[in-house]
Amino acid sequence: MKKSLVAVAVLGGFASVAVAQSSVTLYGRIDQNITYQDPGNNAAASSGGRLGKGVTKLNDGGVSGFGNSRWGLRGSEDLGDGLRAYFLLESSIAADTGAGGGSTVSGSSFFNRQAYIAIGSKTLGDIRLGRIETISRETNVRINDATGENEIGIQEVVASNRPLFQNFGTRIDNGVSYRSPVLGGFQGILTIGLNEDFKSTSSATPPVTSKASEYHGVGLIFGQGPFNAAVSYEEFSGGVVSGSYNKAVTVGANYNFGLATVYAAYQNTSDFGPQLAAPTFAKGTDHDAYNVGVKVPYGNFTFKAQYTSSTVDRTGALSDLDQEKYGLSAAYALSKRTSVYAAVTERSGDLNRNFARRNEYVLGLGHNF
Repeated sequence: MKKSLVAVAVLGGFASVAVAQSSVTLYGRIDQNITYQDPGNNAAASSGGRLGKGVTKLNDGGVSGFGNSRWGLRGSEDLGDGLRAYFLLESSIAADTGAGGGSTVSGSSFFNRQAYIAIGSKTLGDIRLGRIETISRETNVRINDATGENEIGIQEVVASNRPLFQNFGTRIDNGVSYRSPVLGGFQGILTIGLNEDFKSTSSATPPVTSKASEYHGVGLIFGQGPFNAAVSYEEFSGGVVSGSYNKAVTVGANYNFGLATVYAAYQNTSDFGPQLAAPTFAKGTDHDAYNVGVKVPYGNFTFKAQYTSSTVDRTGALSDLDQEKYGLSAAYALSKRTSVYAAVTERSGDLNRNFARRNEYVLGLGHNF
């Protein structure tokens, strides 16, 4: 019996050493909120629900909350001569139902948030391979959005093909990304999402076969003291149309004045459309978006306010479509890892009776581990 206990202790010690050497960390977040969602008269707050009828929901933090519930593994290894290898595996958790993972372009995905391996150094930069965040997603979270694309975030489609800010689907499969070393506060990013000649065939009669598009993006990020800024260019190419389309330029900055941090961003997209399948969102359609936000810490409280608007400038005799979103949120830190929060958002614009999320009132609880 004593020998068994000693063996278990020795094995446990070896396991601890192995983990320490590989610097592997398990982390995550659980976030849930109670939301009252008020739709427009021509929209339903839930699938199959009554038109124009408000609904009370229990949502995961990824819906009007302070962050998706998730768990992940990250680790690194020192390779010598200034080189290191590192990895990240991160999976969504829908804590309101217990579901995990999610879908990507190629189908069901367990590590649906990010999944990549990388190698790099402070002098040469880094190369990441795998499922990677798009550049606009990364800059929205770090620089453009006072809420980091969370409770009153700038990235939202308020109605069919009517986004506020774009982030190119948040993440891309089959990604190859190079990140330069930081020089004088500047860092460059170049990312490509390979389509791998992927094709899909619909169940329509006759069947329609379409080819996946490729993502291309380049960005420049600057950070120095209280000031941060970024500019990026992203596009899709190929797919159901020839050439490039959905060509978006995004510029944003924030400045920490001490008492408050102020955010501002602008995005222009030409030849707008995810795959340009809808005839009203064809080549020649433009999209302009604007955002201003502020974040104010006060003791254990953090207050945020944000206003975002965009216009889809359609071709021919079709009228422009305007949409806007404004909101307030407050969070109180019960500890370094646990907080309660509340948020109120409202959306308006052309044909707002078609908005499924016209008004929302949120009360939530989040815990990081």
